[in-house]
Amino acid sequence: MNSMQRLIASGRGEPLDCVPVSPGISTYCAVKAGQPMTRVAYDPELMADVILQSLDRHGHDSVGAISDYGVVTEAMGSRSVIRDWEQTYVDRFAVKSKADVAHLRLPDPLQDGRMPVIIECQKILVAKVGNSVSVGGSIPGPLSFAANLCGPQRILYDLVDDPEMVHDLLAISVEAVNSFALAQVDHGGVRSISIFDPMITMVSNRMADEFGFAYIQPLIKSIKERNVPILFHICGDTTRLLERMIEVGTDILSVDVEVDLAEAKEIISGRASLSGNVATQNLARLGPEEIYQESCRCIEKAALGGRFTLSASCEVPLETPPENIDAMVRAAREFGREFLEKSADREV
Repeated sequence: MNSMQRLIASGRGEPLDCVPVSPGISTYCAVKAGQPMTRVAYDPELMADVILQSLDRHGHDSVGAISDYGVVTEAMGSRSVIRDWEQTYVDRFAVKSKADVAHLRLPDPLQDGRMPVIIECQKILVAKVGNSVSVGGSIPGPLSFAANLCGPQRILYDLVDDPEMVHDLLAISVEAVNSFALAQVDHGGVRSISIFDPMITMVSNRMADEFGFAYIQPLIKSIKERNVPILFHICGDTTRLLERMIEVGTDILSVDVEVDLAEAKEIISGRASLSGNVATQNLARLGPEEIYQESCRCIEKAALGGRFTLSASCEVPLETPPENIDAMVRAAREFGREFLEKSADREV
C-alpha cells in the first residue's frame, strides 16, 4: 500500500497496513535543505526540490507547496515579510479604513503575487510523485484571511464596533480564497485542500457562527464540487467547535494539542476523519524517543477504527530536529501497524 492508497483507505475507513502520517511540514523543508526563503518563495522548481528532499528523508504520506497567510493578501495590497530562516508573516495591511474595502480588487491566482509560484510548484510535485504520494493545497479560512487584510487586532474590534464592514470584508475574502483553492485543484492538480482559520478560536461561539462558519460552509461546498476532500484546522482548544466543524462539511478535522484526541474521536463518531496532534513545542525541544512515545500515545487514543492520520498539532517548527520527524514516521509505520493488527484481532 503506497501513501496515496493509504490516505484514501483511511478516509473511507477501510483496512490499513499502518497509520498514515502527515507531519505538517512547510517552511521547515527550506530551512533543513539550507535554502533561503527569499529564493524559495519565488522559485517553484527550488520550492519543489526542497519539499521532495524532505519527502525522501522522512517518507511521510503527503506533501504540499510552502504557503503562508500572505500569499493572496499581498496581491490585494497587504505586505508580506519574507526572511531567510524565518516564518513569513504580514506586517502591513491593505485595509486602513472602511472606504478601503470597496476598493479591494480580486486577484487572479494564475497571474498575481506568489500564487502562480505555488501552483507551478504543485504541478511539479504532482508530476514527480505521480499517484504514490498525495499532493495537497491550502488556503486561509475567510476570517483569518480578512484579518490579514485589515490586521488581526483591528478585526477583533470591528467585529463589535463595525460588523457590517467585517461582513463586507468577508464577502470578498471568501471569493479570493475560493478562487485560489479552485486554481490549485484545476491547475495545480492537488488532491485535497486544507483550510486554516486560527482566528475563529479568538471569538465567542455566536461570533464564530456569524463571522466564521457562515462563510466557511459555502466555501467548502464550492471546493468539494471538484471532488476533493477538505481538511479543516483551527488553532487552540476547538473542543467546543468540533460539532460545527463537522456540520460545515469537513472531511478531516485537524486538531491542536489542547484537544483530547479520544474525546474528539467520540464527538466525531465516524462522520469525519481526525488528524493530530503531536505537540509542536515538543517537536522543537524534545528528543526522538520522547516524540516516538508521544506519537504512540496519539495513535492509541485515536487510531482505533481507522480514519486517523498522525500529524503535528500545527505547522512543524523550523528548529525541529529531523530525527523527531523520523520518530513520528517510525511510530506510524511500526507501532501503528502493530496497533491496527491487534485491534483487528480483537474485533474478530
